[in-house]
Amino acid sequence: MNLARRAARRLKAMLPDRPPPAGTPLALVFEEDVLPRVENVLIGPSPTRPGAISQAVAQVILDEPETRALLGGRSGGVDVPPWAHGANGVLRSRVDLVRAPDVWHAPAYGALFNDQGQVFHKAIHEALYLTPTLGLLPGVTVEGEGSDAKAIFRPPEDVPTLDRATVFMAWGGLHNYGHFLIDCLPALATAIQAGATERFPAIAPPMLPWHRELLSLMLGPQSIPQVIEAPLVRIKDAIFATAMDHFLHAPNAPLDFVRDRVLSAAAVDPGAGAKKIYVSRLGSLKRILVNEAELEAALAARGFAIVKPEALSVREQVALFHQADVIVAPAGAALANVLFCRPGAKIIELQPSNFTGVWVRNIALLAGVDWRAFFAPSPLSETEVYLEGHHRPNAEFSWRLDLEAFLTFLDDSL
Repeated sequence: MNLARRAARRLKAMLPDRPPPAGTPLALVFEEDVLPRVENVLIGPSPTRPGAISQAVAQVILDEPETRALLGGRSGGVDVPPWAHGANGVLRSRVDLVRAPDVWHAPAYGALFNDQGQVFHKAIHEALYLTPTLGLLPGVTVEGEGSDAKAIFRPPEDVPTLDRATVFMAWGGLHNYGHFLIDCLPALATAIQAGATERFPAIAPPMLPWHRELLSLMLGPQSIPQVIEAPLVRIKDAIFATAMDHFLHAPNAPLDFVRDRVLSAAAVDPGAGAKKIYVSRLGSLKRILVNEAELEAALAARGFAIVKPEALSVREQVALFHQADVIVAPAGAALANVLFCRPGAKIIELQPSNFTGVWVRNIALLAGVDWRAFFAPSPLSETEVYLEGHHRPNAEFSWRLDLEAFLTFLDDSL
C-alpha cells in the first residue's frame, strides 16, 4: 500500500499542474450607467440582463438660504467649515430600486455581480474600504501586478441558489451601528414600501444581537430576514435599494419610516430618563480624545449623565436619545441615534478637524433636531493604516479638546 502511494505521488509530481479555468474579470459599474431606467422594476417578469432601475424616492434639496436660517452662527471652535453654517444647502438623495437577474451575492460584503463581471457599485461600495481590489470576495483572486492587476472570479462548487431575494445589508452595516441604522434599514424600508419583499424575501448574513433587536423593532419579531450562512449564493432574481451606499451622508424619506416604526415599537415615555447626556467614547482605540475624562467630569458637574451606548440594549439607546433634551457627544456611530430624538432637542457634536462630517447634521435636520458643532484642531498623533496596500487616513488618531473654550460655548448654547 505504501509503495502504491509513493508511486502515485511521484506520478502526480511528474505531471504538469492543471491550469485554473479562465474565470471572469470583475469590474465596478455604476447602476445608472448600465441599467435601463423604467417606471417600476417590480412590474412584469424579470428584466433581461443586466437588469433595470427605477426611482423609489425623489431627490430633495434644501437651498442655502433655508439651511443657513436653520444653522447659521450656531457652531463654534477652530476653523469651522462653511457647511456647518449651511453653505451649499443640504442634499437628500434619490433612492432607486435595482432589479438584477442571475447574480452572485456575497452576503458578508453586500456584493452583487453577474456572469459578465459587472459588480454593482451601490451594493459593494462600503466594502471597498476593506477590499479595494475585490480580492476578498468568495471565488475571487487578484492576478497580475500593479496597474495590470485584475480581480478574477471563478464560481466555487455547490453554491446554493435562491429564486428571489431582497438584499439590504451593506458591509458597513454588518460592522457599524450607524451604517446599519442609517444605510441598511432605509434600504430595506424602501423595498418594503414598494411592495418588493412580498415576492422577494429579505436575506442577510449572520447578524449580531443588536442587528436583530433593531430589525425586530422595525419589522416585528416574526419578520426577521432569512439568514444566509453560505459565503456566496446565486440569486435568480434580486432586488436592492441604492440606500445601501452611504445613505447617512444624504438621508431622505425612507428614514422616516424607520424612525416611526422603531419609536412605535419601543413605546418610549418621553417624560422619563436623563434630560442632559454626554455620549462617552472613553476607552475607544480609534479616535482618542485624550482629555475626555476631564471633559466628563466638567459635564457631570453641570448635571450631565455620562452614558456609554455600547453597554445598553438597542431599546435602551432609543429611549435614551428620545428622552434627552440636550446631547453632547464626540463624532461616532452612536450619534445615528439622533434619529430618535424629539423635534427641538439639542445636539452638540464634537468634531476633530481632520475627521469632520455632515452626516449627523443631515440626520438632525431630517428629524427636526437643533444641531450644532464644536470643532477642535487635530490630530495630535496618527497611526498609519493600510488595507490591501491602500492608505486609510484618519482611521486611528488622538486629539485634544480646548475645555475652557468648549465649556464657554456649551454654556452659551444652553
